[in-house]
Amino acid sequence: MGPKKTVSVVMCTYNGERYIREQLDSIVAQTYPLEEVIIQDDGSSDDTVEICQDYARRYPFIHVFVNEHNKGLDENFESATMRSTGDFVAFSDQDDVWYPEKISRQVEAIGDHDICFSCYDRGLDRAHSVLVKQQYQLEALLFAGFAGHTMLLRGDFARTADYWALGRQTPFMHYDWSLAIFAQLGRGIIRLDEALNLHRSNPQSTIAQELKKDGRVSPFAPYLHGLHEYRLMQQRPEYQHLYGLIHSKTSKNFQPLAHKMSGLMLKRGMWPLWRLGRLCCRHRSTIYWNEGARGWMGAVRSFCYPLIFAYNNKKFYQNQ
Repeated sequence: MGPKKTVSVVMCTYNGERYIREQLDSIVAQTYPLEEVIIQDDGSSDDTVEICQDYARRYPFIHVFVNEHNKGLDENFESATMRSTGDFVAFSDQDDVWYPEKISRQVEAIGDHDICFSCYDRGLDRAHSVLVKQQYQLEALLFAGFAGHTMLLRGDFARTADYWALGRQTPFMHYDWSLAIFAQLGRGIIRLDEALNLHRSNPQSTIAQELKKDGRVSPFAPYLHGLHEYRLMQQRPEYQHLYGLIHSKTSKNFQPLAHKMSGLMLKRGMWPLWRLGRLCCRHRSTIYWNEGARGWMGAVRSFCYPLIFAYNNKKFYQNQ
């Protein structure tokens, strides 16, 4: 056996003093030895930086950096990741709790894949949580990514700037979605079907604040307005670039379902949309978010998934 593979943990912080101690405690308690923990703060106004610096004094492998100006979630994670040196890179939110075997299990499982990710518990605490099992096949990634805090990535892959590009170029995409797409276009992704961390329901998190701003309340709105949103979305050059890229990188022999679906997403008109909806319904076990969309309502939801996707990403075509 060769030398033990090294792991870098990358955490980006912003006003996280409420939960960050518990998260850092869970990281330093990992059963797999960590090469480094890189913490990059994005302009916190609370005691987050002071807390992290206290941990850095106690644990020499923790390194704290503070941005001169606010970068935002995606740019902050990208620039922090470029500081890493490990064979593998694990992303960390500031308000989760990692279970002790998280890194060990993922290093053991990743093999030759670009990304290994796991299911996770979501809730106020582990006793009051639900298991989240996200999709990851490329056909699913046409519509949504999966959580960065579940990922362990190969270091060379994580530090390739081109793989972050979709998140920079496409308004509705975050960094983890971009990385997942390029992983499926490369050496692939493997999922561990067990929860390896607790993702706390934190109303102050960046994602929670984004969802709150959207103000969506009616469950029928995507069905009523989704077609209009989908047509508007197709007109955007970012949309054409994203799905054109996926279509050009796939073929009838490599990722054939994603190739066919991305081709349909590039075409205007009701007939391509109808065909796309049929494919989403037929393959809903690997496309739709709840892994199957059971029953007749599940079939309806999966058929309408492109419209639901368009409605939930209205900011894609709205002025930024």
